[in-house]
Amino acid sequence: MSKTPPNRRGIKFEVGAALEARDSLKNWYVANIEKIDHENEKILIHYRQWSHRYDEWFDWASPYLRPVERVQLRREGRQEDSFIPGFHVNDKILASWSDCRFYPAKVLAVNKDESYTVKFYDGVIQTVKGIHVKPFTKEVYFAFLSHSCCTSISVLILAFSLFTHSLILTK
Repeated sequence: MSKTPPNRRGIKFEVGAALEARDSLKNWYVANIEKIDHENEKILIHYRQWSHRYDEWFDWASPYLRPVERVQLRREGRQEDSFIPGFHVNDKILASWSDCRFYPAKVLAVNKDESYTVKFYDGVIQTVKGIHVKPFTKEVYFAFLSHSCCTSISVLILAFSLFTHSLILTK
């Protein structure tokens, strides 16, 4: 049975679609989807202006795939799709901090430039690009708790109280 690619904002899983991919040297390049392997949930990407010998297979849920940045779209003279926010005001999310780790936050505003103004649970307010936020799920919560950055008892108590509060609100 054929599997369906995930719904990732800004990435169309079809042959020829543009996206950015990170190579093994941790550089991001504009690429196109060459093939889609539905059974193994992978896509073959071709880095633009590079030989096909550098083509790479990626899991379609890989964090090393992202939408083409707006600057790149302008350079190519293309129009971007209209922005449809993935999150709304007051949504609980995980947002990337300057250390590239994701921390619990609350959406304060959805901005026209496809970014979000968020308030982290320590009170810091920051604007974050849409590609640097993800849903705050129960699984992510438990991973957050077990992460080494959360060893202080006060952080554990805060995270637990936020999670139990969210359970009460969803009932």
